[in-house]
Amino acid sequence: MTRHMNKLQLPPDRQRASLARVPALGIGILVAVHVLLPGLVGQAYAQQSSRPVPAAGVVPQGSRLPPELQDLGMKIKEPFTFAGVGDIIIRHPMAQLADPNFQTLVQHLRDADVAFANMEGTLLDFDNFPNPIGGGAPKGALADIKAMGIRIMSTANNHSWDGSAAGLFETIKNLDEGGIVHAGTGRNLQEARAAAFFNGSKGTVGLVSMWSIDPASVPGPVVPATYRQGDRGGAPGMNPLHVTPYYVVTAEQMDALRKIRDSVYARRSEVPSTSLAIPPVAANEPTDKLQLFGTWYKVGPKAGDISYTMDPQDEREILRSIRNGKESSDFLVASIHCHQANYAFQEYSLDNDVPDFLVELAHKAIDNGADVFIGEGVHTLRGVEIYKNKPIFYGVSSFVSQGLYGISAEPANPSNGPLTDIESSWRSQRYHPDELEVLLVTAHYDGGKLAEVRLYPGDLGQEMRRPLSRLGIPMLPSPEVAQRILAKVQRISKPFGTTISIENGVGVIRMTPGQLDAAREDRSRPQ
Repeated sequence: MTRHMNKLQLPPDRQRASLARVPALGIGILVAVHVLLPGLVGQAYAQQSSRPVPAAGVVPQGSRLPPELQDLGMKIKEPFTFAGVGDIIIRHPMAQLADPNFQTLVQHLRDADVAFANMEGTLLDFDNFPNPIGGGAPKGALADIKAMGIRIMSTANNHSWDGSAAGLFETIKNLDEGGIVHAGTGRNLQEARAAAFFNGSKGTVGLVSMWSIDPASVPGPVVPATYRQGDRGGAPGMNPLHVTPYYVVTAEQMDALRKIRDSVYARRSEVPSTSLAIPPVAANEPTDKLQLFGTWYKVGPKAGDISYTMDPQDEREILRSIRNGKESSDFLVASIHCHQANYAFQEYSLDNDVPDFLVELAHKAIDNGADVFIGEGVHTLRGVEIYKNKPIFYGVSSFVSQGLYGISAEPANPSNGPLTDIESSWRSQRYHPDELEVLLVTAHYDGGKLAEVRLYPGDLGQEMRRPLSRLGIPMLPSPEVAQRILAKVQRISKPFGTTISIENGVGVIRMTPGQLDAAREDRSRPQ
């Protein structure tokens, strides 16, 4: 209070003139209030909080809120279950299926206190939407989403703009009307970056969602939202995390690249005005990094690897949103739509290894209050880590993938006869088996602590033994497929120190005392 009063004080000459007009009794009251009130407030605060009181008018350095309000830990003490899956790509109704292999799997979503998924693409009223539709789900898919038990969704992904701004706005509107809490898109970056909140019976669940963007890993239009300043500016779009890829080369290869770059820069004098030429090479240019034709390279032990750096402003503001969201909720989910790969020779979005920036981001998200971190977007599975007693699911693949974005115009094959629409589309998609194995994950908490993680494998049609009409719908896999999926998850999670047992076709991580101790350690990225 003293700080605010000081800001409002008049200049000394005006203070003296003002005090001269105040009766002596009034001066005494003003002095008493100014001197005694901060101390009285401090004493009352001490009695309420039982904490030492700082000197009057002194604010402890680094202290903005009382410690109980700065608590970024799990605040729900009752038994609590989070469930999560990846992309939802629905093109026709499916939740009505009575098939026990489908219903048994999605029941885990319904049984959870909150269930998360990624709304991959738009959700539109096809009969009345006035703009071109570049894919997307019909509005009726909202009933399927709710029937599966999903209550919170990310909308930040590379298909959020398939219906342009109008499609993005209609998707937001339809999700709002359906009671689905969503985060990751908005009319401006403030909205897209902010946490959204689901008010459950056991507490408030926050959600912050983002999309990692780089030129090589982003199919479709890149439309990040921008900030609005007062009543000006602000473009609609997604919550972006811009990342810069660095392609790893050997020292010898770097020398060759630098010679190419220098030969190009030697022609700068051909530009009529030096002010129109690109800037010269910096005198203190690092020897292990180089940008050539818009692409960054760095020296490393294995040529073909890719390393990433995060945009500092995006990183800072996203972590701030996570911290803000957690301070306003009891449990917070951080999600990312991530297509980045680790290798220049890797097929698009089919990389089981985790990019370096994603490990760093997940750890920082948890350090800033996230209770679970979940990655989607990648078309295959990635490892699971327990960090500071909180689960990180680096990639759970697509949960529903009725991926008929459009019918191929492939002509009839004379040798095989004319292809039907779905046969033609399926041939053009050329799904890899890895794209048809998925995970439904659950995290169970008790007393505010993680007790157990369960990994339920799902099959979108991996063995190609089901009718085409049911491809892309998640089902319980055969015992052989379940074992194969979970063995892969065991293998790719092992570098993170994660122990997964396989019990009756389910992966299980139990938080034993030894694991709890390991989870408290801040481990760097596994080598």
